[in-house]
Amino acid sequence: MKISLQPELIFSLIIMTALAIFFVYAGKKVMAANPLERPKGVVLVVETGIETVYNYMKSIMPESFEKNYYPYFAMLFVYLICANLSGLIGFDSPTSNYSITLAITLITFVLIQWNALKKKGGLTYIKELIWPPTNLLSAVAPLISLSMRLFGNILSGTILMGLVYSFTGWLSGLISVPFNIFGPVIAPVLHAYFDVFSGCIQTLVFVTLSSILIAIEAE
Repeated sequence: MKISLQPELIFSLIIMTALAIFFVYAGKKVMAANPLERPKGVVLVVETGIETVYNYMKSIMPESFEKNYYPYFAMLFVYLICANLSGLIGFDSPTSNYSITLAITLITFVLIQWNALKKKGGLTYIKELIWPPTNLLSAVAPLISLSMRLFGNILSGTILMGLVYSFTGWLSGLISVPFNIFGPVIAPVLHAYFDVFSGCIQTLVFVTLSSILIAIEAE
């Protein structure tokens, strides 16, 4: 039996390893920093990021839940940003693989159902889940919609950029140039949209919808 790893999974592991190393390094910097002095460098970046994400989560989640779920959503936000933008450095974006977006969404899905179970109780939860039968579809819908939205948007950008490079390479071949001279001229503008803008927007949409769906069941 031959086992092969998909490139997106390998790049996902590389991103997670790099993030883990950075967090350990940043944590040591924060612990060693003087709290009476103005933060700078890595400490400033980390504190700004933590405060930004925390304030955003606080604005859309109940007060009793924002602290509990902040670590999850903060880590999710950082990972998705890195994964969605990784195409800029030649990686196959992990979120262009449906198995990865489905795995991420499964965590949110479990949290949604767990909060619904705690709120309603076991018998009521099961009753409302299976009757009427359409409720079961409603329960599964977030799992499908969140994973497919993230996967579809990132994959479409990857495919379109691949077509752009193929087309510019073909144009370069028409004038007998041995390398793609049009790609570096046209591609940066398109990368700014499909990788940077779209990647950041999809990260924000995924985190926002996930937190809202969990908050709805938690209230």
